Amino acid sequence: MTKLLKTIFLPLFSLLATLPGCSSTGTGQLDTSPKLDGSVVPTTLDAADAQSTTADTQSTTKSDTGRDRDTGLTTSADTGRARDALAADTRPVVSPGACTASDDIQLIGNQILDMSGTRFVARGPEIVVASSNLTAAIDAIDATGANAARFLLTLDAANGMTPEKFDTLLARAVSKNLILWISLYTWNGDKGNPIAAELGGGNFYSLTAPTGAGNCSSKTPTACYLAVWSRDWLRNLTTKYKGHIIVDAMQEYIGVANVESEAGRTEWADAAKANIRWFRSAGFTNPLEVMTNFQGRDLYAIVEKGESIRSVDSRTISGYPQTMFGWQAYWSGESYKTTQGSLLLGKSNGRLTAAEAIHQFVVTQAFPIQVGFDAYNPDTGAEYVDQINQSATDQSHWLWWSWNDGSQDVACTSHPECSATVIKSANGFAGAVKSTCSL
Repeated sequence: MTKLLKTIFLPLFSLLATLPGCSSTGTGQLDTSPKLDGSVVPTTLDAADAQSTTADTQSTTKSDTGRDRDTGLTTSADTGRARDALAADTRPVVSPGACTASDDIQLIGNQILDMSGTRFVARGPEIVVASSNLTAAIDAIDATGANAARFLLTLDAANGMTPEKFDTLLARAVSKNLILWISLYTWNGDKGNPIAAELGGGNFYSLTAPTGAGNCSSKTPTACYLAVWSRDWLRNLTTKYKGHIIVDAMQEYIGVANVESEAGRTEWADAAKANIRWFRSAGFTNPLEVMTNFQGRDLYAIVEKGESIRSVDSRTISGYPQTMFGWQAYWSGESYKTTQGSLLLGKSNGRLTAAEAIHQFVVTQAFPIQVGFDAYNPDTGAEYVDQINQSATDQSHWLWWSWNDGSQDVACTSHPECSATVIKSANGFAGAVKSTCSL
């Protein structure tokens, strides 16, 4: 499958303008299909190819008996504190009005406020930004009613992207009043993941990481991302559009320890703290998002360690650290419902669907959590409908994997009603409330 994907995908990159989205798949087990860490070529070429990739995903049996014990919720913020913070969030921190209340997006309690001080609830797609010919895609996203997007800035030399090209596309999105999450992306492993010279050059997995960030390698890529974030062009772009950008300070984490263990969660948390400290020391004032452990699937890690992680953020507004979290709700597999459910509910036979987890845990934390959905099996599968509806009820932030530039539509695989649900329904993009702030 990998050889076939490369045979198909590499010629597509030469066209540049027709790159569809690509996602890390989520399974009930650890998967070896491509991830947002950019370790291999993206697989979302079209619906059929994405499905075949999912079928090829290798599985690892979950057997951590420690997850069967009655652990309770070992969070640093007790339930009462979370409820108090949630109640406090209903009071405006700054008065809505002109887009001059703040230079930045603000994270106040578990809410996101735009530059006018108005509460903002994100609904939008993720899109791989690998071509300068994406203005039509941005316009199409805007036309759906979406109020947010995640841009995965593609670094590979084969794509020919430059800071100026990224700038043009960011300006287009901001002119549509979109709030943007910014991630980095690389795919060309066959060539050693060479970064375009205009973007600073080098091979992604052999870059020199900032002091104290650890070793940059394909096995520990977190330091590689920081090496790119330290480049002036990227810092300049996020500063220029800081009133519309949330920085993905740590993408889907890949570490050394067993991701299902407490050691794995601790390793993730320590890496997250180090990244937050680095971004602030480097002068970034944007809100930061940290994607959770287990390549984004571990909601319990956020609940358990989120407060301690964000406590290291030196940038605060009204006493609130400007760090939030991301969770991929790819829980259609039963193992996630039971293992994560047991940990979150504090009992050995616990069980939670992703929709239930949104209601009981995502929106009751004292900080924002952005949730990720798709329609792929065995990621979210058909459960995306319940998740979208629950998010509308609870005013939860969510982004959809992904936008297909070729069809100017969301990637929906085999679900014929998917596009209508995600885009046209009142609980989908069409019902989003846009920020009033643009350029």
